[in-house]
Amino acid sequence: MELKRVLVGIDGSPASAAAECWAADAVRDCGGEVIAVHVVDSPLVRQAAEDVVYGLGMTQTRLLRARAEPRMVEEDWCQPLRDAEVRYRTIVAKGEPVQALLHTARKEDVDLIVVGHHGDSSFVHRLFRGLSDELLDHARRPVVVVPYFGAGARPRH
Repeated sequence: MELKRVLVGIDGSPASAAAECWAADAVRDCGGEVIAVHVVDSPLVRQAAEDVVYGLGMTQTRLLRARAEPRMVEEDWCQPLRDAEVRYRTIVAKGEPVQALLHTARKEDVDLIVVGHHGDSSFVHRLFRGLSDELLDHARRPVVVVPYFGAGARPRH
């Protein structure tokens, strides 16, 4: 299958970088384009889950990060795409992550959606379901979930 446009969800994590590498490999031979999408403004419930996972009292850090995100997306987070020397562009979308990715996929008429997965099976992940779980449930186009288990880690079977 020739892939003209591949959407990859990015968030600056190692799992997201693995997804970028996968997407770059997928379009390299056919000259396709990677559309790197980062979503900001998570809803309150997901924000509460992130606060539990990452620690309370991070409001100021989160505000500073939100202001810097468009620059971070292009300068820092897209390095795997630059290294792969593939055509790409970035979009910073607002809203609930799954809906924003699906909306962007429809708007850009992408052939494939690619996201990274942290290999997280924690209680919080199971309680709130991961982004990849929800994308698989709602996408009307192919989705590739690229696992990432950490540097040097081996996947569990």
